[in-house]
Amino acid sequence: MKSGDIQQHAFRISLLPDGRLTGESLKKQTGGYRYRGEWQDPCLKFISFENGALTLRNTSNDENYTLQLQLKQNKLLVACGCGHNNKTICNHAYWALNEIHWKFGERYFTKFAPGGIMELAFKYPMHFDKQESNTGLEVFPREELKSIYQLAPAIAMPDIKAILSLPESKFNIDNPLFSVPSPTVHISEEKVIAYLMIISYRYEHLPSVIPIVGQLTAKKDAVKTFDSFTSGLQKLNTTSLSDEKKILHKKCLTLFKLTEKTPGELLADTLYSKRLETLNTIFDQWAEVYSSLLAQPFVCTYVLYGKRQLRKKPRRDAWLPVTLSTGIPVLSFVLTDKGDHYRFSLQVHIAGALLENIKTDIPLFITEGVDSIFRLASLRDACLVEWLNRSGDRITIFKEHFDAFQKEVLEPLQEHYAIQFD
Repeated sequence: MKSGDIQQHAFRISLLPDGRLTGESLKKQTGGYRYRGEWQDPCLKFISFENGALTLRNTSNDENYTLQLQLKQNKLLVACGCGHNNKTICNHAYWALNEIHWKFGERYFTKFAPGGIMELAFKYPMHFDKQESNTGLEVFPREELKSIYQLAPAIAMPDIKAILSLPESKFNIDNPLFSVPSPTVHISEEKVIAYLMIISYRYEHLPSVIPIVGQLTAKKDAVKTFDSFTSGLQKLNTTSLSDEKKILHKKCLTLFKLTEKTPGELLADTLYSKRLETLNTIFDQWAEVYSSLLAQPFVCTYVLYGKRQLRKKPRRDAWLPVTLSTGIPVLSFVLTDKGDHYRFSLQVHIAGALLENIKTDIPLFITEGVDSIFRLASLRDACLVEWLNRSGDRITIFKEHFDAFQKEVLEPLQEHYAIQFD
């Protein structure tokens, strides 16, 4: 059977709107096949992929047939060489599809879509790996591609227009905020109040700040250990603090309560949901806390692996002294022509200077190197940075998909951000 003939002989299976074929949907296409002995342990060997049709050799014991699969308008076309033409698929095709479904999952057949990953894997073999097995063929994009627009692996595209509708920065980028260091608050000669920026390891909640008592080094220029979170907070409550410090600690507590009940990813839910009001409140609260922390001499990030850790002392391998920077990040984007595809990535400037070694894994912030932290200027900026972070810091767009990417992403972005075309 030639690949061009599949539509004339094929049985059509409707997929779900998102392209999935569930086990229940597959069972509905049969005449009641339930006994695996009807086509026992099918072995599926790859023959070809041409014109969007995957051709396999479907073998059970000493009997075999050619099986062809193709995706057309969200319908899976199935043609078996046995010549079966009833209102249901034959048992050979059913047990073969059952095997594929079990091995590769519900979304496997979406890969056959025009311009999809299967087609591109054969068109651009230098960017994809192919793996043949007794269940047919699987293809994998190579690691350097990261997230691929309209293909797997890729994050779900956020609503770019909803993100861009968020308020822009209220700060003047030419006049970053500066803060004069305030006196260190000593609990005793050896102990001071420090501040831990709490970073959730698995994004269970957004970053927050906890004041804590720290034990100074002999030179008294750094913190070497901390008291427990609980005892530290208790001591702070009984310590004579200035009105400024009391206000800061109250803001830290408010921020912690807001973030502990909020998912640790800004894009964890639609921006039109009730979360948007909470996210705006958290962002504004962070702006106030951050401005005050700029004046504090002892600030550390702390990676929290679970809330149970808050009952103990901070782990030494989980905290890092950091410098909070006053510069305001300015975002722009770069679209680089790589021949058969484009690469879309983020750039960050501070006062006109490009930051070379940035990390974007802390929501609401970016870091340079290991110890310099910058607060992002707006919730809109933070959402875009998180999108690129979840994409592996770059997105691959094959030229077959560029028109759609330009309409969905580039054109809306260009109204608010500079885009460099290389």
